[in-house]
Amino acid sequence: MAADYRRAFGTDLRLRRGAERGHLHRVGWGQYCPVEVWGALDRDQRYALKARAASLSRQGALPLSHQSAAALWQLPLLAPWPDEVHFLTERASGGRSEPRIRKHAVGYDALDVSILQGVLVTSVARTVIELATVVNLRPAVAAADRALAVDRTGQIPPLTDKATLLATWERMLPFRGSVRARVVIDFATTLSGSPDESGGRVTIALAGFPEPELQHPFDIGDRTVFTDFFWRTVRGVGESDGRIKYFDPVMLNGRTTAEVIYEEKLREDAIRRQVAGFVRWDHVTSQSVPRMTARLAFLGLTPGRPRLLLR
Repeated sequence: MAADYRRAFGTDLRLRRGAERGHLHRVGWGQYCPVEVWGALDRDQRYALKARAASLSRQGALPLSHQSAAALWQLPLLAPWPDEVHFLTERASGGRSEPRIRKHAVGYDALDVSILQGVLVTSVARTVIELATVVNLRPAVAAADRALAVDRTGQIPPLTDKATLLATWERMLPFRGSVRARVVIDFATTLSGSPDESGGRVTIALAGFPEPELQHPFDIGDRTVFTDFFWRTVRGVGESDGRIKYFDPVMLNGRTTAEVIYEEKLREDAIRRQVAGFVRWDHVTSQSVPRMTARLAFLGLTPGRPRLLLR
């Protein structure tokens, strides 16, 4: 974790020398971490560390917000993380005043602020709503879905619920982007299994396809499996199939990629025997209306009027 060594040394000269020699990575002003630690972090963790460091350097006087709060809450972002760290300030305060620091002078209620990892952040609900005002629909819905997600085992509680999102949205009114935020809240679901599923669900709605059933169960042998998307009218299944399933060590859980592919083949064959059609798509297809339209045509589905509109 990044540390502020200025208090210990009275200067960051030693740290800057460590960075120049390739031993340390500069996270923020006067804040560094070992290069091996930085190298082991993924893009989400790096931005979260950068945001937390920026807050600690300001003694946590302002809550982190928008993408910066999302990173600490581990909400997914189907978009690049920004270069800036975002904070909320009171309405009378100014906006951006420092390089790579963005201050949103919109004011906030004490109910919408939490303490996470030792720093002030906007609550999950406020973060989801703020995100919806500044990012596109797919990443906004992916974050909202993750915040609402209900663990099938019941062991991990959701981060928030629809009632809290709506109450927070109403408390924030009026605010810029409120219509978009309400659309995201209404469209969000507890049943999305991954950010790519959320993005694909947005694309399916934008293309005007019928609304699918999410996490539809199928009995295969002695167990029950769940499909990402199921259209009962055509008895068709759609699966969001990203690389992470086959290459991420956490997802592999001790298995080889070949073993996962074989297990997935057996699962698909068992489901195919119960349906009329089965298609998969990757991340690129999940983000594209034309690609998704072509893929779902194999199930006999035809697009129509978009179901997701910014009214």
